[in-house]
Amino acid sequence: MDYSVTFARHFARLVWLLTHEPANVDEQKAVLRALVTVAREGFISLGARMGTLTANGTALPPALSGVAEIVARLSALGAGTLDVDRNASAGDIIRAARLLAAPGSDLTLVPGATVRFAIAPAGEVDAPLVDASRAASLPEFDFGEMIDDPIAAALERATPVRSQPAQAPPPPAAKRRVGGGGMFDHFSTESSSATDGELLARFDAERSPDALIGLLGELAARAEQAMGAGRAPMATEIFHRIVRREHDAQESDVKRAFVLAVKRLTKPALLQAVVTDLTRSPDEHARAKVVLARTGEEGADAVIERLAAEEGRKARLLFFDVLVQLHAGVPTLLHMLGDARWYVARNAAALLGEMQARDAEKPLTGLLHHDDERVRHAAIVALMRLGTARSMPTIQEGLRDRAPQIRMQAAAALVGRKERNVPDLLLRALDDERDDEVAAAFLLALGRLGTPDAVARLIATAEADRGLFRRKPVALRVAAVQALAEVDTEQARAALTALQGDKDEDVRATAVYALGRRSRMGG
Repeated sequence: MDYSVTFARHFARLVWLLTHEPANVDEQKAVLRALVTVAREGFISLGARMGTLTANGTALPPALSGVAEIVARLSALGAGTLDVDRNASAGDIIRAARLLAAPGSDLTLVPGATVRFAIAPAGEVDAPLVDASRAASLPEFDFGEMIDDPIAAALERATPVRSQPAQAPPPPAAKRRVGGGGMFDHFSTESSSATDGELLARFDAERSPDALIGLLGELAARAEQAMGAGRAPMATEIFHRIVRREHDAQESDVKRAFVLAVKRLTKPALLQAVVTDLTRSPDEHARAKVVLARTGEEGADAVIERLAAEEGRKARLLFFDVLVQLHAGVPTLLHMLGDARWYVARNAAALLGEMQARDAEKPLTGLLHHDDERVRHAAIVALMRLGTARSMPTIQEGLRDRAPQIRMQAAAALVGRKERNVPDLLLRALDDERDDEVAAAFLLALGRLGTPDAVARLIATAEADRGLFRRKPVALRVAAVQALAEVDTEQARAALTALQGDKDEDVRATAVYALGRRSRMGG
């Protein structure tokens, strides 16, 4: 299991214990020890998106204890992520957990801490939510006689002093990741007086590993400043230039610096600016796709958020196509299937089908009983696209759905199946069908199958009634003639030839046209 997921699982458990079992100190200490150990593995970013907790982009099962509490608190306070540096201190970890566990409290961490809350709204990057003195009013975490434990001692040392004066947030230029484990040590360069354009030109031309690492830190800071100043195009340009240059990195230290720079910039506000570039010029669109592909699930989530909120059909199609090309975002889309808003569930089902996400088979099957016809329709189409063995029963069930459109879609899907019983399924469905439009769709599907039994049924339907009080709907007879035109057999051609003399004008015209088209195609 990825170390970030392990950390997230333990952290969620710690938040749950602090919320529901505050007296269970022994387990709290054990979980905190595990968190400190896992934190040595590397940088971790916990995010609350679309109601799901993610760890470095990987979604956690919502049923895990503590996950709901973390998501609710981060979402309520507008915090997009909680970032944890490598070798994060026990004091900062437990303080973050306590602040998330305390209902109604204000969140803050002192500047320079190894655990930070990143703010989602544009213009605020890694800023404390309130001053540190506000956190001092939280209930004490009393370890009693266990103060000799090193983790408990670290906790006690980290507890803010009540008389500590408020600390103003650092200016944007100083909001740089500095922290207890050296995770962002490469980003400690001094700010340069060069313009953004000059800095980018130096970055493109630089070949020295040490200088390149320094430039990466300064460019990341410039991108954050640009977002804070409302200059999103410059921020996205810097992001793209970093991603583009990353492919050329050879030395391990330089590669690591690129990874950290990308991670630093992969924040909700900046990613949303990148998504906006998709709607601009072709060049900006292409650059945005490169950045979104590099950021993986988080980039896909940004596209999904915009897609869910977009009202214009043209923009929706654009975001839809980009998301399919990214081949990412499946965990978020799976979660969206359960959204109470019908259009969110429908869009998620359609995307999962386009992406042929096999993991979606079971949750898509659950949507077949959704109250909204549009959601059921999208789920059936998605399951058909998956082409899995379990999709066949789904299609058969679709033939009996109460919505006519879904029954027609299911009939069309059966045409592409290789199972022997497909003609029999359609024939039985046709016997039970009472909607003429749906019955016509079934007849056309039988024509595309072209089996002997299907052709016999089509001929019987196309022929005139033999009885004074029996009269077939003309629309069904015409549909049967059109279906016969799809069959390249002598029996079908003979039937069409005979129907050229039918008493009904529409039937005659359709038969004449079908034979004429066949003749032209043969020529």
